[in-house]
Amino acid sequence: MWKKLLRLRHIAYQFVQIEISSGATTSFWLDNWSLLEKLIELTGEGGCIALGISLDTTVEKAVQIYRNRLHRVPVFRQIEQEVINLRNRGMNNLQDVCLWKKENGDFKSEFVTSQTWNLVRSHSPKVTWSKGIWFSEATPKFAFLAWLATRNRLATGDRVLNWNPMAITTCWLCKEEMKTRNHIYFECAYSREVRSNVIGNLMGDVCLYQWDRVLKAMVDGRREKHVTFLLRYSFQAIIHMLWLERNTRRVGEASQPPGCIVARLDKLVRNRVTSLRKRDGAKYERAMEVWFGRGR
Repeated sequence: MWKKLLRLRHIAYQFVQIEISSGATTSFWLDNWSLLEKLIELTGEGGCIALGISLDTTVEKAVQIYRNRLHRVPVFRQIEQEVINLRNRGMNNLQDVCLWKKENGDFKSEFVTSQTWNLVRSHSPKVTWSKGIWFSEATPKFAFLAWLATRNRLATGDRVLNWNPMAITTCWLCKEEMKTRNHIYFECAYSREVRSNVIGNLMGDVCLYQWDRVLKAMVDGRREKHVTFLLRYSFQAIIHMLWLERNTRRVGEASQPPGCIVARLDKLVRNRVTSLRKRDGAKYERAMEVWFGRGR
């Protein structure tokens, strides 16, 4: 893990800047403290000899020991001017401050994970179904698996065949057809029974057998908020539980009938609603009532 993080130093470096106070903890050559950025990259190790400042010198020591020289190389004259500016400004006894780059390009002392992530990541157009997968009440492991399923990135039979022609591709839940994503979650008789008993009438008249239509239903703003939450959460829980049951059977462990899966999912959703009501009772006041009445 640490080796992988160290390989990213060249990326992290561009988001960090040092604000000099005493200069006692900042490397003259290796830290980004001047407008010229990392000095060693401008001069190479030859700069240490040309300026008479060793590689392990701090900014504080460099300001103290440096003597003006007549340099012909422009970059050396620029570095010399940086040292002179610090000397004229005066140093103090305060600790140097590490500044982090913000989305607007400024450097501030506060580190904000979301802004750094937005600066690092590759940006793509926002998909229409994003709110149906990533919502504040979601359980992370459920949301992540639902995202993989939506992107059709699960190791289903049709995809496994691409790298292993001898793989077993029949559905582990119904033992009939090739297990594709749509088969596991919509066409399989086992999953159909689980899904219809868990979701009940939350979907209204929307077809439960088409992936795109289900995703559209989960971002439909015309439903009441607690109904939308129950639909999103229960759908993600179903995806997770069916995949877990599929993996359980795949490694030879005892299988469970649909009724057991339905009971576990029902308890899981009720527990989530209970925890949310403790946090914000008014917002989820009717959620449990709607959940109990979904099968009527």
